[in-house]
Amino acid sequence: MHVPRLYYMKRTEKRQVLVDHYFDFYLIAVAILKDDDDAKDAVQDAVVATMVKSGVKDPFSYCCQVLRNKCIDMMRHRNRLSKIDENILIVDPEREEMLKALAKLKKELPFLSRTVIEMHYEDAYTVESIAEKVGISVAKTKRIISKTKQFLRKKMEEEL
Repeated sequence: MHVPRLYYMKRTEKRQVLVDHYFDFYLIAVAILKDDDDAKDAVQDAVVATMVKSGVKDPFSYCCQVLRNKCIDMMRHRNRLSKIDENILIVDPEREEMLKALAKLKKELPFLSRTVIEMHYEDAYTVESIAEKVGISVAKTKRIISKTKQFLRKKMEEEL
């Protein structure tokens, strides 16, 4: 009797899924931790853990779980988490659908806004570095980031 092998993603496919959803992971971490630097650290740790883990069939879901656990650990370490809060932080399928909708909305952004947001959150460039690379002022870069985040939040609220 032939037993079908489970399909596991190639490393490049897994990397692409994680790159495509990097901003989504960041939004989860910021929502939980309420701190930009901590969120970036948590996302980086979760993505690396997902990349090195073999046998992951769904890297998006796996990374969401790793990220959730990392955020909880960071909050416990800082004594900012009570037992009641842990139940709120459960990542469920409805939340995953919202994140996929966000990924779709990000693709609808104007080129400059999308570029700036991706450089800032996915590639971890500073505002000053982005301004220099794109050829705009630091103030304009900050405005683009702020307005794009507001736009994404508004669109997500409309879709929910």
